Amino acid sequence: MYATILWATDGSHEADVALQEALRLLEPGGRLIAFHCDQRFIGSRASGIPIFPDEDDRRRRVAEQVDQLRDEGINAELVIECTTRDAGAEVAAAAENEHVDAIVCGTRGLHGIVGFLAGSTASRVARHATVPVMVVPVDTPAHPDRNAAVEGAAV
Repeated sequence: MYATILWATDGSHEADVALQEALRLLEPGGRLIAFHCDQRFIGSRASGIPIFPDEDDRRRRVAEQVDQLRDEGINAELVIECTTRDAGAEVAAAAENEHVDAIVCGTRGLHGIVGFLAGSTASRVARHATVPVMVVPVDTPAHPDRNAAVEGAAV
């Protein structure tokens, strides 16, 4: 169990699976930091334009998730970083700035040429981080105590 966890989220289903693991690992009364990296294009013409065209929807979804966590009694806060840097490096830097005990992130599990070309944000987080990193695959089986961790947080 960890007192402070950084949950790296992009608003995806994979990040939602990682959230469940983060909640399971968070000690009662612990602090959960939801970190979202809003990556931007660089260059004279495209500077400041989000890489993901649905960035506003992603931000809104993550903010709603954090609000719901707070309503459930979890000490959660949202940190959004706009950057032109690599998301993996930004996650690791945020973990250091927030003095977290661990990072939890999801993975799409891309393999072969697609994985090679797309790269892995999760592997870059692990390479840059100075704290333990839990990479949660999307097909992670449910743990019997997972719901107890969420319910126990509101006590």
